[in-house]
Amino acid sequence: MLKTVGEMKTLLRVAIMNMLMMLPLVTFAGEGGGAVVRAVRRVLTFIDSMAVSGVDRRYIGVPGRPWQVVVRGNVNRASLTMSSTIDAGEIFADLTSSYVSEPRITSGNDAYIGAWGGYRGYGLGYMHQVSGSGRGSLFTLGATGGSYGVNFRRHSFETDEFDIYNEWHQADGTSHSETFTTGLLEAIKVKSFILDGYYMFNGSRYSYAAAYDQSAYQLRSAGSLMVGGMYYYSNIDYETPLNAGMIMMMDNIGRLRQWQVSLGAGYAYNYVPARGVLISGMLMPMLTLYNRLKIYRFDSKMRQMGLDNHVYGEDDQVQLLIQAIADPSVMEMKPLPENPVQTENSRVRLNFNARASLTYNLGDRAYLNVYGQLYNFRFSHDDNHGALTEWFANSSIGVRF
Repeated sequence: MLKTVGEMKTLLRVAIMNMLMMLPLVTFAGEGGGAVVRAVRRVLTFIDSMAVSGVDRRYIGVPGRPWQVVVRGNVNRASLTMSSTIDAGEIFADLTSSYVSEPRITSGNDAYIGAWGGYRGYGLGYMHQVSGSGRGSLFTLGATGGSYGVNFRRHSFETDEFDIYNEWHQADGTSHSETFTTGLLEAIKVKSFILDGYYMFNGSRYSYAAAYDQSAYQLRSAGSLMVGGMYYYSNIDYETPLNAGMIMMMDNIGRLRQWQVSLGAGYAYNYVPARGVLISGMLMPMLTLYNRLKIYRFDSKMRQMGLDNHVYGEDDQVQLLIQAIADPSVMEMKPLPENPVQTENSRVRLNFNARASLTYNLGDRAYLNVYGQLYNFRFSHDDNHGALTEWFANSSIGVRF
């Protein structure tokens, strides 16, 4: 994690220099010569033509400077909610019926800083976490045209703090519940990949590019119905000996992998209250038509102590955990003997994707932008279910040349 102003400056310098490395290609292409040079020239010419193809120039303008370099700050928060119902008697001798455990794991309001660069909306960016809980990084790719937008986003983060709700029933018939904040001895690791694409039915007057990567201008207010698709993958991993207690409470699940394919329709609108100012919003409900979940279950010495609760007590489990801090092998973590890996295709679910953006263009050369997005993905397996909700807000200063 970056901890000093100097490290932040170094990151920005490296990121911006990586973007600027593309400039010699343009200069070289302008000088002519060579098959590669001609190919680059044709690609850039094609992108230029796509930027103006079919647009109503009364509503959409195209900057005369095609290249962009953006310094970007980001606040990001991811929340993973899981719920598991297990037979309480397998773990605690004095409990009957069910034991419900609902951990809520959040990444905190983490701050990232980085850069983005590209040509007329075709570009890439990288951001690194500089404050908040755990460690994280963001990598993005994007391509926008007159009537379409395609985005790829990779986010990885770690956190060792979470809130948890437990509910249980004792042998005397009384019911109890508790909510508390606790921590893991080893961080939970979450990685997600999102690839989404959109088509605008009113691409001649509504500009997705003006709203979300500032490679075009919205001159007059306009909206558009839209359709879109999304591919989502996540890997949630907390399978370590020091997390044996949480794994046991989560029905022995120590890792989850999820694949989703969703299709949806929605509406987007660009509002131009004054020259150079653009307020944008987009909302798209999506049906998850393919929802595959793969879970990995694990056994441990702590779980065996829970099963033999007439021999071992909670103090024995605490002592085992203390020993595992010095020597993780004493936990004897291994895949569960029966059905260690299970795959399930969940039913169709409703997710959603929402965006909002505020842009102020400082002439043709520079602009300021604030952009936010919200995702929600849900999953279920037997008596276990959960959701990953993620939002972020970007603040950007961009230069065109």
